[in-house]
Amino acid sequence: MFGMEIMQNFSNGTPESYSSVGYEMRLLAKNSPDHHPPALTGVISNESFSQVKVQICVQFFKVGEIDTLKEQFTADVIVKAKWREPTLDGQNKTSESIEFNKLWNPKLYIENSLGDPKEQIRYRLLYNDKGEAFVTEKRVIKGTFMENLELDDFPFDVQDLTITVASELPSYEVELIEDLDDHHVVNKQSFVDEQEWHLYMHTECSRRDLVIDQADNSVRRSALSVKCRAARRPGYFVWNIFLVTFLICTLAFATFSVKKTLPQNRLQLSFTLVLTAVAFKSVVNSSLPRISYLTYMDKYLLAAMIMLSAVCVWHALVTVVQETIADRAETIVLIALGVIYVIYNVGFLIIIYLYPWKKRRTMAQKDRDYTLEKSGLGRRKLPVLLRQAGRTSAGEEQTIRRGTDSDRGLSELVTSHQHSVVDLHAISSTIDTHRYQNESL
Repeated sequence: MFGMEIMQNFSNGTPESYSSVGYEMRLLAKNSPDHHPPALTGVISNESFSQVKVQICVQFFKVGEIDTLKEQFTADVIVKAKWREPTLDGQNKTSESIEFNKLWNPKLYIENSLGDPKEQIRYRLLYNDKGEAFVTEKRVIKGTFMENLELDDFPFDVQDLTITVASELPSYEVELIEDLDDHHVVNKQSFVDEQEWHLYMHTECSRRDLVIDQADNSVRRSALSVKCRAARRPGYFVWNIFLVTFLICTLAFATFSVKKTLPQNRLQLSFTLVLTAVAFKSVVNSSLPRISYLTYMDKYLLAAMIMLSAVCVWHALVTVVQETIADRAETIVLIALGVIYVIYNVGFLIIIYLYPWKKRRTMAQKDRDYTLEKSGLGRRKLPVLLRQAGRTSAGEEQTIRRGTDSDRGLSELVTSHQHSVVDLHAISSTIDTHRYQNESL
């Protein structure tokens, strides 16, 4: 019965049927527990077979413009995929002699791509030391990708740039996992938007399942999201918006120098400053999408407008205050508004340092850890490498090993032990020495 079904698939003559037939023949020949034939889901239950594990590696070859208003970014991405092909085990065939369109394929695609990206796909056949066959797919993609930007910290924000690789096959047939032999890479040298953004080197990977049918949540597709991060350079907004708004609000206190008997002149000057602040708010809104929450810049501009409005309200009320107490009341109001404004600006700077800037410090820490690991120094190899260099004792090695079991970064861990002779310069020199030796080999 099984064999007749395979022969019927051969008679169809389509590449899709060849793909299914290759899968079924591979299952019959090798009885591999790592593969699930998609053509047999109606005959055999899903639990009878294991998922095909497809290893994914994403390389951000060139990151282009990051469009905050449209919430998208352009990039040239290389997606590498690798999976087992048991039907070719031990045959030592070359890639040129294989018809890859007749073999099983996970049918990968980019889930968050916008429009129709340009793709170039190449396949290769590799064998390991045991003679096990692996099919590798190298997909070069150039296009625009969607990204939901989190603008709460604008313009001090750090954004994720995500590439989500998904399979058209159900998750019980295919499982996308991170490649164990190849690492995700970010090419900072070809970053286009360097004037506005700072691109970090490290990457993070996460697995999730996509719902195929909204009416049936049980049918899902496996997906793997690889993200790099970019921090906005806030200098333009600090000098052109924050500083100018601060000066406008400061000039509002100069209106108190006009005589109280000329409230129309006071109000004229105050309203002019309010309209200027409104114009600045419009400029900011034109560079942001229509979001339902306030950014840090929105909060600062709104606070400035509230301050200017309070000054206008006082200039209107001073005309009805009794002359005997008008001078004293105006002095109290001027001092109160000045103290409130100074406290608000100082508190704003402290909040920026504690919250948005903390995320940047965290990203910089991850970059330093990534640099150490990329140099051939893994978190687990640090104590051994330092002991070989003669830079740490056995007790210090245990201390560092306990620290690397936690979430602390390598550089943060080393610098936190002031009693130890280990320092970052020694680590760097040791890393360079071992890297040069490996390159020589």
